[in-house]
Amino acid sequence: MSITTKKALLKKVECAYIPVRDVAVSAAWYEEVLGLKRRSPLEPGRGAILLLGDGQWLFLLPCSDGAAAVFETTGWTDNGEAYEMFPLCFETEDIEGLHASLTGAGAWVEESIRDEGSCGKQLTFKDPDGNKFQAWQQL
Repeated sequence: MSITTKKALLKKVECAYIPVRDVAVSAAWYEEVLGLKRRSPLEPGRGAILLLGDGQWLFLLPCSDGAAAVFETTGWTDNGEAYEMFPLCFETEDIEGLHASLTGAGAWVEESIRDEGSCGKQLTFKDPDGNKFQAWQQL
């Protein structure tokens, strides 16, 4: 059996779509707490586009049923227990500052930053709509 190498047809994640109940309230939170910049003015009934530090777009889209970007998996823990998983992991250059900003805003955030050795420093947090994310900083 021969192994063929195929060039990856996907290069990177350019943008992500996040469900929120109130776009204006959520956009303000992402700006104030996470330091993201809004790309364009808010329009009633529409979403908001926020810019990450390297220019990727984060879309906040209205979701009236309150669904959050999170799912349960047994593939994340060593013992196979169910875990509420985050669908996105962000990179940061200031994980301590991120932790302090989240804590100061009263967000759900892990109590302490984890040092995962070669996987860097990590923390998990939620936005006000219950969307769960991980952030990591390379060592």
